[in-house]
Amino acid sequence: MEREKLKILSPLLTQATSFEPMTSGLSGNRTYLVTTSSSEKLVLKLSNLKTYSNFKRKASVQQKFKDRGLLCSEVMEIGMNTELNCTYRIFSFIEGENARASIHLLTNEEQYEIGRRAGKELSFMHTCSAPSHIATWDERVIMKHERYVHAYQSSGVTFDQDHFVLDFIKSHVDAVKARPNQFQHDDFHLGNIIIQEGEYSGVIDFDQSDWGDPVHDFYKLSLFSRENSIPFSAGQLDYYVSTQATDDFWLLFSIYTAMSCFSSIVWTLSYDTEHVKDMVSRVERMLADHDHFHLLKPAWYSNWHHS
Repeated sequence: MEREKLKILSPLLTQATSFEPMTSGLSGNRTYLVTTSSSEKLVLKLSNLKTYSNFKRKASVQQKFKDRGLLCSEVMEIGMNTELNCTYRIFSFIEGENARASIHLLTNEEQYEIGRRAGKELSFMHTCSAPSHIATWDERVIMKHERYVHAYQSSGVTFDQDHFVLDFIKSHVDAVKARPNQFQHDDFHLGNIIIQEGEYSGVIDFDQSDWGDPVHDFYKLSLFSRENSIPFSAGQLDYYVSTQATDDFWLLFSIYTAMSCFSSIVWTLSYDTEHVKDMVSRVERMLADHDHFHLLKPAWYSNWHHS
């Protein structure tokens, strides 16, 4: 889409001198880094028209967090443009580097401290309770899990010992009943964290955000962050375990990690087919981390604390 067309979306963009495509997530949204004539940087996200009301709600929650001191982008504008057939959102840009790409350049201590700060920011997000019309967490999560298992079983893709994982979930699923219904970022991992000069600078991408059990926000750590930085992942867990965790934290952590074995494969088959093999490898790594859920605390976490 030409620059001139994008400029007419909003007065904020009329002074834009460049629209640089950013590697977008896999959700079908297009993302641009915009530079204006006064050298201000903005992030422009385009998605289809029907996402407007959903993203409008999410933007208002994000802005409330921002106003209360969470390190995240400012939501500057959200609107619809029928001519370009899109919903557009404009955010402030957080200076720094994507943590997934650059955290390995830091010392283990620095990575660990960034993880602790991430845990603190995540805990802050979890203080926000769901609106009263949102259905209880357990009925939503169990229904979703059953849907994913059904899709997995008809997908033709399998991972080793999947029946053990299903049995583990089935025999412990009662633990998710009566869990709180709080804000979830739902995509909290190093790929959505910005760091600058060895410090945590903020979290981006609230597009998946939802309501439910705060512990559910840790499965992306099992799936992604842990493969990029064990010190970061240990720090994020340590902050949480020392300040927020309930007695059944590790059981819940394991249940949601186990559920993600199925949902991640199904999601990848739908949105990112060329990486199915990579996702199956990730799932098998999570199973090894938990010794097929004979261990509730993953081995890498226990080893980090014993090293």
